[in-house]
Amino acid sequence: MRRPVIIPGRHTRGMAVLIVLMVMFSLVVSLFYQGSAAVLGPLEKKYKVVVDAGHGGYDPGAITKQGVYEKEINLEMAKRVKELLGPTGIEVLLTREEDIDYVPEGVKGRQARKQADLDYRISLAQEFEADILISLHLNATPSGRNTGAETFYYFDSVEGKRLAETIQQELIKVPGMNRRIAKPGEYYLLRNTPMPAVIVELGYISNPKEFARLQEPWYQDQLAKAVAKGVANYFGLP
Repeated sequence: MRRPVIIPGRHTRGMAVLIVLMVMFSLVVSLFYQGSAAVLGPLEKKYKVVVDAGHGGYDPGAITKQGVYEKEINLEMAKRVKELLGPTGIEVLLTREEDIDYVPEGVKGRQARKQADLDYRISLAQEFEADILISLHLNATPSGRNTGAETFYYFDSVEGKRLAETIQQELIKVPGMNRRIAKPGEYYLLRNTPMPAVIVELGYISNPKEFARLQEPWYQDQLAKAVAKGVANYFGLP
């Protein structure tokens, strides 16, 4: 017995076209969804970092015999770190982009002026809703023998310690760097900043050899890359 032969008519052709269109539509939707997920995935969390160039304005920080102020190198380093963090998608705010301080008029006394300046920088970080704060400095000792970068965190901050250790792990990779470890520090900025905060002493301005390197653009780049990579590693970013 012969099987019936179905000759395609308008109805069957219409059904075939409909099925093809449905398959194509599902593929387009799938591709759109996957593409959207790929684009939106990295943007689900936008990290914010405040980079503080230590000292500034009336406060020069440490001063070398040659008359170079710590505040000048701190600012240059802060700008370099911000530039390097840009491609990671992290939003960066510098507490200062020029040689200024934030002491209100009429405030007198060394301690009161310093505290007022730091309070303003902390408030900037709070208004910015920063995830972390990094304050860049240079160290100094009377003997001039000490060298190397070191990172400080507030002893009671678990995340501050993790951030400090992550940055320090990168700093010790800089050629010629001492293998120092992250340390707890009882500093006003660390104690009063609500988000995880660290103070990064990038080197000893009082040591002639290290001071010479700290003025070199290539060495500044090495230090800035170490700090930026430490921050990216802390957030789990490439």
